[in-house]
Amino acid sequence: MAQLTGESDSKVAKALAAPTRAHILELIRAEGPLTAKEVAGRSSLHPNVARGHLDVLVDAGLATVKWRRLPGGGRPAKLYETAPAHVEHGTTLVADMLATLIEQTGFTAEPARKVAFDTGERLGRRHRPTSEHPTFDEQAIALVRALSEVSGATRIAGRGEGWIEVEDQDCPFRGIAQAHPELACSLDKALKEGVMQALGADCFVEQVTSVAWGDDACREVVRIRTEK
Repeated sequence: MAQLTGESDSKVAKALAAPTRAHILELIRAEGPLTAKEVAGRSSLHPNVARGHLDVLVDAGLATVKWRRLPGGGRPAKLYETAPAHVEHGTTLVADMLATLIEQTGFTAEPARKVAFDTGERLGRRHRPTSEHPTFDEQAIALVRALSEVSGATRIAGRGEGWIEVEDQDCPFRGIAQAHPELACSLDKALKEGVMQALGADCFVEQVTSVAWGDDACREVVRIRTEK
């Protein structure tokens, strides 16, 4: 998250000081846009209490509000989601250095993928669920937590049996995406596969949209590999 100062910094510190609000922030980051009632149900809170916590997160700039029309008409549903953030300047600097290295040495994609996968494994090990045999949902939430270290706007945009769709509006490989879109996407997929491997899930990643190819956000499906 970008560095904050003054009043904004104080609001963020206050918002995250309460463990319940920190939990709610993790919840909407992992689950995507949720109503106050949905947050309340997942957090064992009264809806009014959940709404109060969510409003504090919005006031601190950590969450935003949007509206969703209901199929049967009536008043639109009020949804809360995490506010897009940007990774710190140090990450951008590393990406720029990598781009320069590519230009000067012309190294091939496969060794780079191996480095990205291994980096993902190291990242994933720091976020392993505490349960001995975590469920895929627990692994998915841990994946989002791990990715938040390299990108400030990662969330789960969809899910199904044995798969999740991850959206990232702040690609960690943005620094090389314009000149080397294929490599940027390859590294991004390898990083996620490495994280999931460390979390105990053998997965492969399918690209849906990509910042490198001009889309507004990267969307990738992370799917458990099944034997044929």
